[in-house]
Amino acid sequence: MMQGLTVSGHRRHVIYPTVGTVLLVLGGLLCAGGQQAVRAQASASSPDPRAGQWRLVLDGERVAWPDTVATASPSRVRATGRRVLRHLRRKGHYYATIDSVSVDTSSAGPDVRFYARRGPQVRVGTLRLRGDSAVPATELRALMETEEGAPLRPDRLEADVQRLLDRYEEAGHPLAQIRVAETMAPAAERAALRVTLQIDEGPALWLRRVEALDDARATPELLAYLAGLEEDESLRGYDPDAIQRRLQAHELFETVGPPQLRVADDGGAVLQIPIEEAPPGAFDAVLGYLPPSATRNSGQLVGSGHLVLQHLFGGGRRAEFALDRRPGRTSIVDVSVADPYLFGRPVRLAGRFRGEQRDSTYGERVYELEGGYRLGNGLELTATLSREAVRPGPAGTPVRGTRQHIPRATTLFYGVGVRYRQLDRSRNPRRGVSLNVQLSQGRKERRLRRVAASGDTTRISDSFRQERLRGRVRTYLPLFDRQVLVAGGDGSVLLSRDYDRSDLFRLGGATSLRGYDEDRFAGNVVARGLVEYRLQLDRASYAHAFFDLGYVARPGLGATTATQGWHPGYGLGMRLQTALGRISASYALNPQVQSPANGRVHLGLSVGL
Repeated sequence: MMQGLTVSGHRRHVIYPTVGTVLLVLGGLLCAGGQQAVRAQASASSPDPRAGQWRLVLDGERVAWPDTVATASPSRVRATGRRVLRHLRRKGHYYATIDSVSVDTSSAGPDVRFYARRGPQVRVGTLRLRGDSAVPATELRALMETEEGAPLRPDRLEADVQRLLDRYEEAGHPLAQIRVAETMAPAAERAALRVTLQIDEGPALWLRRVEALDDARATPELLAYLAGLEEDESLRGYDPDAIQRRLQAHELFETVGPPQLRVADDGGAVLQIPIEEAPPGAFDAVLGYLPPSATRNSGQLVGSGHLVLQHLFGGGRRAEFALDRRPGRTSIVDVSVADPYLFGRPVRLAGRFRGEQRDSTYGERVYELEGGYRLGNGLELTATLSREAVRPGPAGTPVRGTRQHIPRATTLFYGVGVRYRQLDRSRNPRRGVSLNVQLSQGRKERRLRRVAASGDTTRISDSFRQERLRGRVRTYLPLFDRQVLVAGGDGSVLLSRDYDRSDLFRLGGATSLRGYDEDRFAGNVVARGLVEYRLQLDRASYAHAFFDLGYVARPGLGATTATQGWHPGYGLGMRLQTALGRISASYALNPQVQSPANGRVHLGLSVGL
């Protein structure tokens, strides 16, 4: 009889001997003295230290040397013999013995032969489970590959025990223990073992609360939600490694340590998760230089400032403020706030205001409300509602051709979308996919002055429907060590009966089509495909080479005709995480530049708060 082996369901924090260890010890006891029968027959000279040929003779027949048995110098015959016995016992021959070993050094290389006997193959006579109640015994036996009457395989039995423990974790008993309570051979049959597994199911756990460090901003409710747990519910399928991975995938945390579980006598569990949170915010500043061009006699500086406050009040809330200065006396202000875990549920609610002033031509104000519901596995369904108002400025009020240059308009859009995000890490990902697609429609109400056939100027109002599609996708594919291929694209499409200049999408610049001026192109259909080759320097830094290909289709406006075209751009860049903050730089060209000195340069600095 062999007793005392214990395997715990909470096994990631428990050190225990393997089932194979017990069975090998059993085999050693059953064949005690087998190794003592080894006798060495060697020539008078000492064996050559070089490894020679190793041969195995089983029950009088020569067999191939086992691949699982490592050999060494012939002087290590005893150690190799122990490996041979372990190999035979793993096959179920627990009574195997080595009769003798012959070492012949008369040839160029020593010739070592082991003469062994397998003995009877040990079978499982009876297999019993004791202490099962939370999971039916029939279900447990269905999970096991070890069967009565079959040869006893230690590795297979150990794998069976792990499967049983996993099943108990799913049933809400993560502290279950299984031990081999009995392995003995019946007196009547030496080659059969009676195996009994004693199950200690432990308490049926329920999650009382989730805790972090005392100075952590994250609330217990947020940690429980991000970890995929529910307080005051049964702790089924408890997997500390999976919990750690889920939390580490969020950009709210810099590092996440292994969760620790404390259990009270009543089965209430407290899960403590050591976390190091990311900075509560960051300020980004981007400065760009645009060289002289056909429409610009001198170079021009452009730039933007971006303030991000995240994880507000410990609930993962986020606020953003951005001010963007673009060519042609264009200014954009963008303000947004979002609660990604509204009421502790998988519901996101965000509000946004965007104001744009195009010199003295027109101004646009956008008020947007967006909601999202996460279905799990990185998939989210979204719904949007926005009101967009355009007001002409002094340069947009005059009549050009037959109508007012920029009409006064108001559009109400509503739509649905889908988001999908599955990345191995939020910053500098190495593998994964991110997708964001939105489809919306609305009705545009506008008022403008038009020149009638008689030559008189009249004020008219009209209304018509518009449809809009926006999308963005990125894929990350690891190539070699620290090398990643990034491919993707983004684009916008507007379908309408009539178009105004304020309806068009802008393309060009460091965040859209690299190698061109900011807002260089405008159209009702704009798209960009990109390919990047990244060399990752660390978890947050990389250098890259990129190629962009843009497409722009512009409708006819007034006296202008419709146009379309392709626009490639390419260049180099880097992003470095330093003690000061994240520093980024890029240099981009397009085929139309006259010299490398006319490339577009952008420098950025992001400082944590």
